[in-house]
Amino acid sequence: MKNIISMKKKETYGLFTVCLSVLILFVLNACTSQPSILQLHAEKANISPLAFKTVWKNGKTEAEADRRVVRSEGKYTYDIIPKKNGKKEGVSRRYDKTSKEIRFEVSYKNGLRDGLARKYSPEGGWLYEETLYKNGEKLEVREYNQKSEMVHSTPWLNDQKHGVEQKFSYVSGDLTYRLTYDHGTVKKLVSYCKGKTEVQMQLDGCRHGVEKAWYCGTAILERETPYLYCKKNGLEKKYDKQGNLLYTVTYRNNLKEGSAKEYYPDGRIKYLLVYHDDKPDEVAWYYSTTNKKERIDYNTLQRFSERLPKGFDHWWQAL
Repeated sequence: MKNIISMKKKETYGLFTVCLSVLILFVLNACTSQPSILQLHAEKANISPLAFKTVWKNGKTEAEADRRVVRSEGKYTYDIIPKKNGKKEGVSRRYDKTSKEIRFEVSYKNGLRDGLARKYSPEGGWLYEETLYKNGEKLEVREYNQKSEMVHSTPWLNDQKHGVEQKFSYVSGDLTYRLTYDHGTVKKLVSYCKGKTEVQMQLDGCRHGVEKAWYCGTAILERETPYLYCKKNGLEKKYDKQGNLLYTVTYRNNLKEGSAKEYYPDGRIKYLLVYHDDKPDEVAWYYSTTNKKERIDYNTLQRFSERLPKGFDHWWQAL
């Protein structure tokens, strides 16, 4: 009998442990601000705000359930505000006086924003911004296009960006970039082109580590650029669309310093010159397909140096 009781206790404890583990995992997943699945296209929201005639009720202020709903008419708007014990409690709404279209609705609890706050466009009444609150604290901001697709989402914690910010094309709805924040500091950027990674960089307020770029819509590596202390340091490599090495350039503290080379598709050196303080030496060399070495003149050298890989001039250049 004691053995049976002991076995039942073990089974009960084991079940409790499993349930507790599942609960912890659920809570952790619910609290994380980083999307668990890569979302390549904007999600469509299914929002149907209440019509004005449904909630206005001839403009009367009256008791409903455990709260008092205050309805008021302004010069340009109608306002409907539920209150409990003198504090906002429930969903407050504002409607345009002319069109009767909703302008915004905000969920309150004990006088604080708690839940969703939504803003609607004056042109057509479509949802364009949605903010999630908990006990008055902003947790996430979402922006929408006219097709009700969420084109921008930004997680917040303690009034700072924290987690993965996602941006989608306003027109096509395709994913354009994801920025990862840690308490307001940018840690990582990944941009996308035609559903595939285009640029990937590590940051800690500014660039560090090896930055990689791919040709748009492909998995073909275009460029590798090493960063140290927010500046280019090391050997930058540029590839063609067949995956062959095109150029290598050596950097020190963002300036070209050392050898710069162009390559034939088979990997042999085609051009070789040397930089000091971002300026090319007056002596450089050309290697023919038969490995004949020739000195090149200054004008040819300048034309070659102009073809070397340039830094990206996108908006994240300042990161």
